[in-house]
Amino acid sequence: MDSTPGDFNIPELKAKLLALLGEDAKIYPNRIEQTFPRILDRIVALWGKPGLDAYLDELMIASRPGRQGFPDDVAMELFRLSNCHSALGLTKQTNGFGWAGIEDAEMHRKEFTKVQK
Repeated sequence: MDSTPGDFNIPELKAKLLALLGEDAKIYPNRIEQTFPRILDRIVALWGKPGLDAYLDELMIASRPGRQGFPDDVAMELFRLSNCHSALGLTKQTNGFGWAGIEDAEMHRKEFTKVQK
């Protein structure tokens, strides 16, 4: 568990992010709200700024050894928020992201998984 929800004004954060998401309110991160309120607070603070793209990338890519990563539902919420925010075009993408440079991403993922085991 990240921080306790009592450390943050969750209703206020939720209202702000829903307003920021506008038409995309359906991707509101309920699990992040419940489990990682500190992350929700940071997302709200950075929404509409180039720094959010970098922050979400840091969360989604493990840079420290021994990290377990997020539960699948939280990871999916981060991914959806990242896609939505990057669509605003605030951060210049120099070389794509994710699997952009891989012709057969599924095959590459399977090979990568074999190597990791």
